[in-house]
Amino acid sequence: MPTSPRYSLVSSEPSSSSDDLDSNEELRLKYPVDEHDQHLCTQCQRRCGNSSLSFWAIIVSLLSVCINCAIFLASSKLNEECVDPITSVTNENIHLLRRPSPFIGMDNITRPVPPVYREFVNFPQVIQQVDSEKPRFTFDDDPLRYMSSRGLVSPEERRVQVTDSVSTLFQFRTVDYGMEKCELHVHFPVNASTNSTSRPFLLSLHRLDSSLPLNTRTLSYSTKPRVTSTLTEIRVTPGSGQVVDWWQQFDCKWDQLLTFELACYAPDRLGGDSCWLEWWQERKGKDPNPAVYMKQISTI
Repeated sequence: MPTSPRYSLVSSEPSSSSDDLDSNEELRLKYPVDEHDQHLCTQCQRRCGNSSLSFWAIIVSLLSVCINCAIFLASSKLNEECVDPITSVTNENIHLLRRPSPFIGMDNITRPVPPVYREFVNFPQVIQQVDSEKPRFTFDDDPLRYMSSRGLVSPEERRVQVTDSVSTLFQFRTVDYGMEKCELHVHFPVNASTNSTSRPFLLSLHRLDSSLPLNTRTLSYSTKPRVTSTLTEIRVTPGSGQVVDWWQQFDCKWDQLLTFELACYAPDRLGGDSCWLEWWQERKGKDPNPAVYMKQISTI
């Protein structure tokens, strides 16, 4: 007798985890995934991760560069403001430095009346020639310098020369406290300073308009200060045994610059080589000769 089929009810409760695993396994078996495709997907995920990391690394690097540039620009501006001022001092602008008086409180000291007479010789800081026939030519400001075994030697002697076209400039700076009366001297023996066969000639002594120190490296006839006044005209007679000793007194202030020019008077009228004067001037002695120098005399 044939056996009748048996039926059982399907449970309506959710399947267990083991059943889920079995179903996933069945799906993988039913729809197999190619290993090559799976490898490509893995590489794609890695590339996406690497690209994101590189992008942020580039952003951070650019930000770092921008910050460094900003810091550099700010520090450069700060360095310009805080730079040591002495590094920017040159011969052209050194006169802009303030020169405060070192004689603090000296005005409050009781002094004898009349003042005790004192004097000293003040030699010119600058002695240099200019040539009207070569307006842009600059003479050597240290013509006697030489190299020795101990180094470069610069003697203090300076040439004083006056011809038909060449004149000599002298610049003084007044020094010391209470010595505010100045006396300019021109002192030289004619026979030792001129050509004995020359005809008599005149020298003109001019005062120049110069409140700034002369720059000997650029000083020429075209750049020299203008003449403000003529102090005197000195007659020179070569071969006469004459000794010129001219002087003039005037008031002066401490730290004042005084500039003078010794030149031939009207050289165009004399003609030839009539006007010629030359000597080498040292910086020593109480009554130097030959020399152009200045005495400072006490006023308090």
